[in-house]
This record gives sequence, structure tokens and C-alpha cells, in this order.
Amino acid sequence: MTINHESNSEELLSSAAAWRLASLILERPTPEWKNAIAKLCTEITDEKLLACAAHTGQAGEEIYHRLFGPGGTLSPREVSYCGFEDPGRLMAELQAFYHAFLFQPRREESIDHLSVEAGFVGYLFLKEAYARMEGTPEAVEVTRNARLRFADEHVARCVSGMIERTADKPDYIQLLLSWLMDRVERDRRTGTMPTRLEL
Repeated sequence: MTINHESNSEELLSSAAAWRLASLILERPTPEWKNAIAKLCTEITDEKLLACAAHTGQAGEEIYHRLFGPGGTLSPREVSYCGFEDPGRLMAELQAFYHAFLFQPRREESIDHLSVEAGFVGYLFLKEAYARMEGTPEAVEVTRNARLRFADEHVARCVSGMIERTADKPDYIQLLLSWLMDRVERDRRTGTMPTRLEL
């Protein structure tokens, strides 16, 4: 059986663009924000995510700060959902993931902010596509395992915590959280979850 590397790479690149859009939607709205979303939507085919992006017209800095700001009703930071786990340990683990894959996003939020975590998943899809095109199966496997593990352990915890909060959520946030959880659940069903990575 032959594997169509080109087709697989295209799917990975499409997923990278989708996760980057999800990351962007969770960022603080700026004057350029809606234009950046519209531009990225031209690369997306996922109808649920496009519907989410279409609802960002209701977004603005006031809503963002009311929800996600200090004392906001809906924390987008994973540390808010880590229970009795040491927050310093969580932050160190995230930093180790980012450092291992040379992830250095331009950001204004903390490294445990869901927008940064979603951006990292998109970045790993991009690295996986590149490794596949380069024909380096070891790099493909390492990157894929890291992506699956990170989404399962970090993105899913943050998204679950945000979904469970009773705060009023704008439609675009509701839709995005649902899309993120669907993607993580799909990977859980179709991917073989790797053993814990040592970073």
C-alpha cells in the first residue's frame, strides 16, 4: 500500500490554518484583527469554524476584557483549571513543549492562554507537514505524538473548564469551544495516544 504524502501534507496544512484561525479568534480584538480573520478564512474549508469566524462581528475589546480580562467571567488560562496541581509545574511543562519545538509566538498573553496553546497545535501541524514533505518519518512521528499529547493534556483541559463555566459566552466563543473540543475528541478516536513525552 502506498501512502499519498502530498495528500497527507495538504490535510496537515489545512489543519494548521484551522488551528491558527482558532488561535486568532481567541486573541484580543485589535483594529487589524477582523481583517486577519477574514484573510485566514480564505484558507479554511471547515464549515463549523467558518461559522464561528462569521460570528466574530459581535466581538470587541470590551467583550474580550469582560470575559477574559483580570476578574473576567471566563478565564482562558489553563492554570485556572489545574485544580491542586502546582501552577509553576504546569507553566514549566508548557515552556518545555514550546522550547523543544522552537515555538516563539508573538503574543501579549501568558503561555497558558488558550490562544497560545491553540497556536502551538497549529504550529505542530505545520512542522509535521514539513517533516512529511522532507521525508523524515522520525520527525513526523515525534511531532505528531507531541501534538496529540499536548492537545489532549492541555488544550482539552482548558476548553473543558471554559465550557463548564456558567458565564454568558458570545456565540463565537461558544462555537469555537465546541469546535476545539470536537477536534480533540476526533484525535482521541482516530489517533493512537502516545505515551508521555519526556521533554
